[in-house]
Amino acid sequence: MVSLSAKAQKLTPPHFRGGDKAFHEFLKENLKWPKDVSGGEGIVTISFFVENDGRLTDLKVVKGMSQPFNKEALRVIALSERWVPAMRDGHFIKSKYSVPIQFYTMQAVQVLDSTKVN
Repeated sequence: MVSLSAKAQKLTPPHFRGGDKAFHEFLKENLKWPKDVSGGEGIVTISFFVENDGRLTDLKVVKGMSQPFNKEALRVIALSERWVPAMRDGHFIKSKYSVPIQFYTMQAVQVLDSTKVN
């Protein structure tokens, strides 16, 4: 007879040390506008593996903008310290993860702020 009460595996995804707030602060402090680029706004999505020791490997642009923005997004993610790896049933495991990196001008921020309803 086969038991149907298989133990469910609990999976915790990887994350930047300190959480989302710390990750956004890290981006704010380290992300630079590419040199010799006057315009352009958008999102560069970077995928990578978080190894079971927290190292980031195999960084790739999966959705990009122009080359200068793609390079800057890769640079800043590579700059980050080791992440907290994914965990399955109490053990750290290698996992794939992706993050969107948003590039915008202050003009875009001002337009967004002006559309908020108070």
